[in-house]
Amino acid sequence: MSLLSFFVENKWVLLFYGLIVLLVYLNRHRFQVQNKIIMMYKTKIGLGLMDRIGVRHAELVKFVAYCGIGIGFAGMLLIFYTLIKNLISLLSVPDAQSAVSLIVPGIALPGSPIKIPLISGWIALFFVILVHEFSHGIVARAHNLAVKSSGIFFFGPLMGAFVEPEEKKLLASPDTTQYSVYAAGPFSNILLAIFAILILSYALTPIVSALTVPVGVTLAGVSDKYPSQAAGLASGMLITQLNSKNITNYEEFQSGLSCVKPGDTVSLVANGTLYTIVAAAHPEKPDKGYLGVLASSAATRELKTKNVFTNLAYPVLLWIVELFYILAILSLGIGLANLLPLGPVDGGRMTQTALERTKGKERGAVWWKKLTIITFFILIINLFWPLIKWVGGLLGLLM
Repeated sequence: MSLLSFFVENKWVLLFYGLIVLLVYLNRHRFQVQNKIIMMYKTKIGLGLMDRIGVRHAELVKFVAYCGIGIGFAGMLLIFYTLIKNLISLLSVPDAQSAVSLIVPGIALPGSPIKIPLISGWIALFFVILVHEFSHGIVARAHNLAVKSSGIFFFGPLMGAFVEPEEKKLLASPDTTQYSVYAAGPFSNILLAIFAILILSYALTPIVSALTVPVGVTLAGVSDKYPSQAAGLASGMLITQLNSKNITNYEEFQSGLSCVKPGDTVSLVANGTLYTIVAAAHPEKPDKGYLGVLASSAATRELKTKNVFTNLAYPVLLWIVELFYILAILSLGIGLANLLPLGPVDGGRMTQTALERTKGKERGAVWWKKLTIITFFILIINLFWPLIKWVGGLLGLLM
C-alpha cells in the first residue's frame, strides 16, 4: 500500500483523530502536561464508588486481588516469551508477519493484518480502560490506600485513563499489597476477556445459530506482499468457494488449504468474484503453501427466515457479537501488554518490587532498569519492524 492510498483509504478516520487532537489542544488549559506529550485531565469521578466497593467488601476484594498476583506473574512470563519468539521469527524468517501489533480503531496499520472497526473499537476500548483503572482503585481502597484522583489522558489522538493512589503509602506497604494493586488492572482485563468469550460462546453464538445458516467465511485480514493481496482480496470479503467446493465455515476453509503446496493454483470465490491465486511458500514452513489470508473463525451466516423484525434485529445482533469479539481481543491484549516488565506499566512495577526485595533496593533498581531497557527495545522492534519494512519499501520505490 502506497502512502497516498493509505491516506485516501483512511481519510475519514484520520479526520476523526485529527479532531480529537484539535479539541484537546483547544482545551489544553484544562489538562496537566507530563513529559511534554501526555495531556492528563484529573477528576474525582468514580472515587465514591471505589470506596463503596473497596471498603465495604474489602476482604473479598483482597482475596480476588491476591489470586491476581499469580496470574499477573504468569502473564508476564507469557507475554515476554511471546515477544522473544516473535522477534526471532521476524529476524530469521523473510517476510514473516508480526504476531504483535499496535491497534488503532478504524485504521489498518502497515504490517498488521487486523483492522478494528472505529465505533465498536472505541466502545470496547472504553470498557477495557474503565475496568482496568477502576480495578486498581478498588483494590487500593480495600487496602485502605487513598485514591487522590481519576481521569483521562491523551497521547496524541490515543486516549487512556488513570487512577492516582497515594504513592508514598503504596510503596511503604507490604509486597503482597503492592503486587495486588499493580496486578489488579491486568487481571481484571483477563477476567473481562473470559467474560466476553463466555457471552459469545453460550449466549450470542447460539442465538445467531438458531436464526441463521452458514454461507461462508469472512476475511479478517490480508498480509502485505502475499498472493492474496496481489490478486485483489481484502479484509471483509466473503469466501463462498475454494477450488470449486462450497465453503460454509472456517473448518472447511482451513481443511481445503491444508494440502496446498508452494506453486499450487488455488481458486477462490469472494463476494461473487472468482480469484485465481498461485500459493507462495509459508514464511515459517517453506514446504507448505501460503496465500496470506486471515479468515475469521466465525462463519458468516444468513437469516433462515426474513421478515420486518428479523431484518431490523439481525444487524443489531451482529453488531453486538462484533462488539464482544473486539472486547475479548482488546481486553486480553491490553491486559497482557500491561504485564510487560517495562518501566511504569503494571508488570514493570511488579518486577521492580520483586527485584528490590530479593536483591536489595540499590541492586534491584539497577537490575530493573536494565530489564526495562531490554524489554523496551524488544517491544519497539516487535511493533515497528513491519512499519520499518513498509517505509523502506516506499523509499525503495521512490529511489
